[in-house]
Amino acid sequence: MKELLTVAVVICSSTLICTLLSNFITDGSTKKIITLVLGAFIICSLIAPVKSAVNSFDINVSEYEEQNISSATDDEAYSKAVIKQTKENLEQTLSDFLLQNGIHINKCEIILSVTKENSIIISSVSIYINKEDIQYTDLISEITMQNFTVMPSIITE
Repeated sequence: MKELLTVAVVICSSTLICTLLSNFITDGSTKKIITLVLGAFIICSLIAPVKSAVNSFDINVSEYEEQNISSATDDEAYSKAVIKQTKENLEQTLSDFLLQNGIHINKCEIILSVTKENSIIISSVSIYINKEDIQYTDLISEITMQNFTVMPSIITE
């Protein structure tokens, strides 16, 4: 961008200088020589910055590749954060559903998967309960199936 700015500044300044010089010269033959010299000067003024602009123009593909890589990693990090937050929300929701029905659990673990269409599905649900609460196994399975449409693995501790 600097090179283009340089070209524009050189063109404007050389044109202004040539216009001012040609106005001060009144003699016909001298004016023709000066006009010829000034014309050559303008052409050189145009060619030099354009040539340097073209020579310094460099398409650096590696910079663009690095940007794509970093944006891909940003996208991956964002996807992982979304999946992690979704997992935590679903685990808390399942714990709350069971608690509303009077069932206290130690913890629940939900494993999520991402499909080819980039949607999130529940792969499995594991619920950890105490041995004293084994009589609630059927109710836990029923509540989980109603709300998450996945048959849970109930593990006693």
